[in-house]
Amino acid sequence: MSSSPVPLDLRRRLATEALGCGLVVVALEGSHHVAEHLGASATEGRLFMSLSCGAVLACLLWVLRPLSGAHLNPALTFADALGDRTPWREVPLYVLAQLFGSLMGRLVAHRMCNEPLLLTASPPTADGARFLTEMVATFGLLVVVRGCVRTRPSATPLAIAGYVAATVWFTDSRSLANPALVLARAASSHVGVMNPLEVESFVAAQLLGAALAVFLFRWLLGGASKPAPASDAAMETVVFECADAGPAHLAAALFNTLAHPDRARAVVTPPVASGSEPPPAVEALMRDSHLRPAPLRDRGVPASHYVLIEVAGQAPGMDARVRERWSLPALSLTDEAGARALQAALRPRILQLLARRGWERLHVVSGPAPEGPRALT
Repeated sequence: MSSSPVPLDLRRRLATEALGCGLVVVALEGSHHVAEHLGASATEGRLFMSLSCGAVLACLLWVLRPLSGAHLNPALTFADALGDRTPWREVPLYVLAQLFGSLMGRLVAHRMCNEPLLLTASPPTADGARFLTEMVATFGLLVVVRGCVRTRPSATPLAIAGYVAATVWFTDSRSLANPALVLARAASSHVGVMNPLEVESFVAAQLLGAALAVFLFRWLLGGASKPAPASDAAMETVVFECADAGPAHLAAALFNTLAHPDRARAVVTPPVASGSEPPPAVEALMRDSHLRPAPLRDRGVPASHYVLIEVAGQAPGMDARVRERWSLPALSLTDEAGARALQAALRPRILQLLARRGWERLHVVSGPAPEGPRALT
């Protein structure tokens, strides 16, 4: 089983959204410009843009999605929030990052295509446009390469080939972000291919783009250390506590079913007043849903995360170690309907916790199929 990337914090996820949207817009605008430059018809121009954007988007999603989710689309962010995967408080930040990245991508594309910028009427010089074109093409290539090395090593050749093929469609560059090809074209006997005096600026642009990509990825991944090898010592322990035994036991059982077994496990702190066993209706639901009961907490084992479940405002007293408080309405756990209502209230909160901490089973790239429940809804 291969290691999976640790999701980024919010600030780096927003930067990744802006980066992805910007590169997609550059592909769209650049391919449109190249189609016009080649005298393509309207149908051929649409083909240019579809091939270019499709290839670039596939590469970006392949390497960025394991790190940040890579919505790259406000509509997808909204749908993700509706599905309880993205907190609503983060939706405006995602949308602003996506809009900002798209605007910057368009400005860069206009500069690359030697067209007037949105905020000025004076066109840039041709030398500046060609320099920026080479830098952007190489920057995007290094984003794909470093992303693949981090998240999808086996897909590196395919992703690189797809991106390089796309650069032909959305830039005027014919060096394919490769300084060796710059030198080869400068040595050509064909007139107008490349002036040998331009080699220095082209190579400098490509090296600058590569350096920017390296520094960007170093910053993006700076707060995401590589996951430790699977072992009991590396496993995170999550404590669920509630004034009633039923919610804590059901939450911990759901957590252990949905979490990757080598990343995190949940334990239960039993309430003193009501005993350590869950109500019969909750036990029956756990059996029917094939949920394995969570163990009781061993206070000799340190815990990394505490979840306090409040039911109708009632909760046991806990100290500052509490990381989260989940407030649930008053529920009757004497029958099956009440137990299923409790499960429906706990499930989205557990999914959000797993997604934030990177403990989901879906983060596993390969390995045996998870032993998930057959009926959780």
